[in-house]
Amino acid sequence: MQKYDVAIVGSGACGGWAAMALAQSGFKVVMLEAGSKIEPYREFHHRWPYELPFRGAGQPGLLRKYYKGATEFNYRIMIDDRDNPYTTSPGKPFRWSRSRVLGGRTLHWSRASDRMSDLEFKAASRDGYGEDWPISYADIAPYYDRVEEFIGVSAAAAGLSQFPDGKFLPAMPLNCAETIFQAACSKIGFPHTPRRVAQLTKMLHNRPPCHYCGNCFNGCDVGAMFNTVASTLPPALKTGNVTVRCDSVVSHVLMNAENRARGVRYVERYTNKGVELEAGIVILAGSSLENTRLLLNSGKGGLANSSGVLGQYLMDQVGGAGVSGFLPQLKSAAIRNDDGKAGGLYVPNFRNIDGKRGSGKFIRGYAMSASGGAAMFPAFAPGLQGFGSDWKKQVKSLYPAFARVWISGGEMLARKDNFVELDPVVRDKWGIPVLKINCTHCDNDKRIYEDFFEHAQELFRAAGGEIVDAKPHMSVPGSLIHEVGTSRMGADPKTSVLNSFCQTHDTPNLFVFGGGCFVTTGDKHPTLTMMALTARGCDYLTELARKREI
Repeated sequence: MQKYDVAIVGSGACGGWAAMALAQSGFKVVMLEAGSKIEPYREFHHRWPYELPFRGAGQPGLLRKYYKGATEFNYRIMIDDRDNPYTTSPGKPFRWSRSRVLGGRTLHWSRASDRMSDLEFKAASRDGYGEDWPISYADIAPYYDRVEEFIGVSAAAAGLSQFPDGKFLPAMPLNCAETIFQAACSKIGFPHTPRRVAQLTKMLHNRPPCHYCGNCFNGCDVGAMFNTVASTLPPALKTGNVTVRCDSVVSHVLMNAENRARGVRYVERYTNKGVELEAGIVILAGSSLENTRLLLNSGKGGLANSSGVLGQYLMDQVGGAGVSGFLPQLKSAAIRNDDGKAGGLYVPNFRNIDGKRGSGKFIRGYAMSASGGAAMFPAFAPGLQGFGSDWKKQVKSLYPAFARVWISGGEMLARKDNFVELDPVVRDKWGIPVLKINCTHCDNDKRIYEDFFEHAQELFRAAGGEIVDAKPHMSVPGSLIHEVGTSRMGADPKTSVLNSFCQTHDTPNLFVFGGGCFVTTGDKHPTLTMMALTARGCDYLTELARKREI
């Protein structure tokens, strides 16, 4: 049996980075991915809905088994929910988005790349709720730099302490609607900046800049948006130190008598054959909850769980319905390619910061986004009265004027009673216990959403907009696809699963990279922080190996 230096479970943002960093340091690495290999240049495409057999809706019944966001364009890179179920407690819905494919969710993520600040890392010291992270912004800032310079983040400096600037490529230009919202923000005193996205505006590391095709959520065929397949996997494979095994569904971390990880057990996806693979170091780098599922399934009471907190403190972010309508000054304007780019206008958190604009109604804060203009699918059209040519003329007149303001993310407080566990009955297609997710919003979460909704209307009106849809509705947890927590980091092994380098307290050669380590969720999109922590953890692991201390 071949033994590897490192086994990495997962090929998404963190798994791809870990494979590249460790292979370049000389480790012999095997990457295990539960899904299939993808060939972007062959399988992703630029096509109009009318060119597809079922106009984008998919063959009747086909998409029902896939995650709710699947379309005829992208179902190949979405997970099959029937083969990969999960359960929730009665009255506690949770929407869990997953993607089993080489590259994981990096193939269709929103690309938002925000740095967290000490407003998040040291939040407990500010307002007394929960725990501080065992790191500060100064500890992670060099790794933010490294990741941004490699993946390419298009953005503009904002000069805000709560929203740290970084190493940026030129920002994507704002469209007409976004420029109007920008002026409105200046008028009412909201901070604002172009949305920060891991999408190229100039050539970087042999990756071409974005050509504004608008197919980001269907998979980028040129590699202009950051994803594992286009960015981290090619240099990893170039070392000759990486073996990729797709269609390998990992079920357990294997342990030896000395309480050290000795490898993993996986099931071949199509044959159901069980395989044991040996490695000196094991890294779990799947999604936050999949990593925790593996730990829970790998030992009685959960592997690396002497603290008893494994599975606890699940967080997503606060989300829900925003405000939409029309900007009158854009009615009957020329129809442009407004959804051909990523981005939009971003309003960083301005609540509970140094006593400025403090709410007094809740702790922590939220961020907003605003955009508008023509898109491939005019979401407002079904709500218009009429039919025939007159109705079509009305749609075309309003197309460039359509606009909306939405919540990019509000901080969901870390609470022990939001947790995951193994379902005692339900198994996936390969006989592996699935997760049962228990998660609800607390009163503070609800007040954050209420405050957002009030200020979203204020911004829309300041832009001179005509509000058409303003029905407050908070989304169920999981909807923002920013789930983090359940294997939190901390300085005290009695109250945490991981140390500040994402190494398990209990098992020195077992690391967990991803969002599971988060102590707070903040209002920022989590992926950039996950990757920076992975880069930091890989440096630490490499140094331990050099000293023969692992």
